[in-house]
Amino acid sequence: MALIKTNPEAEVSVGFSAVKAGTYRMRIIEVRDRNPEKNDLEIKLAFVQPASELLGVDNMPLKGQAGNLFDYIMLAADKQWKFRAITEAAGLLWNDYDPVVDLPQCEVDAVVKVELYEGEQRNKIARYIVPKK
Repeated sequence: MALIKTNPEAEVSVGFSAVKAGTYRMRIIEVRDRNPEKNDLEIKLAFVQPASELLGVDNMPLKGQAGNLFDYIMLAADKQWKFRAITEAAGLLWNDYDPVVDLPQCEVDAVVKVELYEGEQRNKIARYIVPKK
């Protein structure tokens, strides 16, 4: 690897911050067939709104960056309620399709909640908002 010229003014990132609970526009970045034996997907989402416009859990401007969110969706025939919700929220027809190919870059509205995980507040997708027909 080539020598990297470092910036002496660079600050250490404060890391990722949780945003306050609410409904957000999210972009699906990646869909991965996480575990073929369990028949589920890992969905990676990012906030569409810039971090500078988001509020933290303290209702103050977000400190740091809003991290990507990950959601896990079951594909078993009797557990497809969340899969159908993300499909229709993305504007796709509820029909046979390949989510690994067709969902990335789609935008969805999602309800984001805040949970305590190992002593830190973290965001989690609670549900996807399906537009009314």
